[in-house]
Amino acid sequence: MKSDQSSEIIWAIPCLNEEIAIGNVIARIKASCPGARIIVFDNASTDGTIAVALAAGAEVRREANRGKGNVVRRIFRDCNSNVVIMIDGDNTNDVEAWESLVGPVFSGAADMVIGCRLDQSEEGAFRPMHHAGNLILGLLMRGFFKLQVRDVLSGYRAFSRRMYKAMPVEASGFEIETEMTLKAVEMKWSVAEVPTRYACRPAGSHSKLRTFHDGLIIGFAIFRVLKDSKPFTFFGAIALANFAAALVALNMNATVFAAFLAFAGIMSGATGVVLNAVSQRAKELMQILAMRE
Repeated sequence: MKSDQSSEIIWAIPCLNEEIAIGNVIARIKASCPGARIIVFDNASTDGTIAVALAAGAEVRREANRGKGNVVRRIFRDCNSNVVIMIDGDNTNDVEAWESLVGPVFSGAADMVIGCRLDQSEEGAFRPMHHAGNLILGLLMRGFFKLQVRDVLSGYRAFSRRMYKAMPVEASGFEIETEMTLKAVEMKWSVAEVPTRYACRPAGSHSKLRTFHDGLIIGFAIFRVLKDSKPFTFFGAIALANFAAALVALNMNATVFAAFLAFAGIMSGATGVVLNAVSQRAKELMQILAMRE
């Protein structure tokens, strides 16, 4: 990595009540990546996060609407560097691995690089349900979208300018990482993953992720993106299920109900065909807009 390339990087740190950890994160960035710009995007913290960040030498932007997705949209809107590194403010991510993340972006090999935490995590860094949910999400990604990403929920990522300025994200909460990864597939942006260390939170610091609540929201995000990006697959599966149910109803002499199910299957299939054509045109338009960045 060329030393002068650090000036082309913005470190964006989404934060909510991280006064215990944020100072260390900023200090590590300054030591490892001198010359880069550091911006803390505070999400209406009620503790001393802002004061600590300012004292440590970072810029601070305030996002009043709670939710990590809202903060990420603010990051994408406010930043204007060639590369943005997004990192959590809890001092768990491997700051010193930043060159591994930005290398593929600067070389043009990837538009988004994800820091994978699964193989180098400290004991207790992951809560068991979070680790299991992450693995399941990775399997869904590979099964439905053919994307070889393991750590879907990692918040440690590097983005090219053309990607973060063109990415249409809608999520408001912790499902934002899932949506960004799925949108990358949808837009045919190149994605890479590099191994990084993952540490336990410092004493007194608490995770904002709610296992079951946020897990359900992430599941709905996958459902929504699957419907929007692969409508033929989505509605085709519904059509096949209706046809199968119609055959069962017909064997049970429920002729009227079987006819209703068959009609519903035909309508679902037709909907999938029409929406697939619309989706393809929309993707082409978004790709044209992205190439202008």
